[in-house]
Amino acid sequence: MFSQFADLTAAAPRRAALTAGAVVAALALTACGSSGHASDKGKSGDAKADAKADATADAGAEELPAGQPSPEEQELESDKKKGKFVVTGQKVVMGKPESLQGGSDAKKFAGKTVAFAYLKAKLAEADAPMKPPMVTTDIGTLVQGGESGRPLITIGQLPGTPADCESADYGKAWKKGEERTFCQPFVVPQGKKVTHITYRRGFYKEPLKWVLPK
Repeated sequence: MFSQFADLTAAAPRRAALTAGAVVAALALTACGSSGHASDKGKSGDAKADAKADATADAGAEELPAGQPSPEEQELESDKKKGKFVVTGQKVVMGKPESLQGGSDAKKFAGKTVAFAYLKAKLAEADAPMKPPMVTTDIGTLVQGGESGRPLITIGQLPGTPADCESADYGKAWKKGEERTFCQPFVVPQGKKVTHITYRRGFYKEPLKWVLPK
């Protein structure tokens, strides 16, 4: 499932005009685990993992204010190298409904708009340099009522994309201490406020949650 996402993000920056068919998919990731988490592999049915899950079930329950770094480092893996990242949910910038009206998918997005979620990641510890792991697949948003925004995969830039919403350089190796900002678009209902940025920590921990200003 994520291989298609990774191929799209690695091979095609979002900085191009939106054309018919540019919106490839809006995928709900809530039921899927990220292959980038080094600690997720081989845990299905593992009794030790279950015990750890019970001990840490409430670890992500506390909400962080937007801009506050994660209280613990997130371990991600790429090309057999593991790195520990500090992640920070920063802000959400709202797009416009017309951003989704180009091309053949316009009817599918009736009553929807775009929210651009920003998350910063810093490589705190690693056998660096290391190839970029997938970060965007773990970013999420919540709107009023607890509904999840749907990650939007695009080929090309959406109309109304903020000027500072740049794709991270997926071809450039990470160095220890380096920071990068990721900007991910989400499809959300019009008229509902985006309340949180989230970051998934695998199957056995609650996501990190940053509460956005009201």
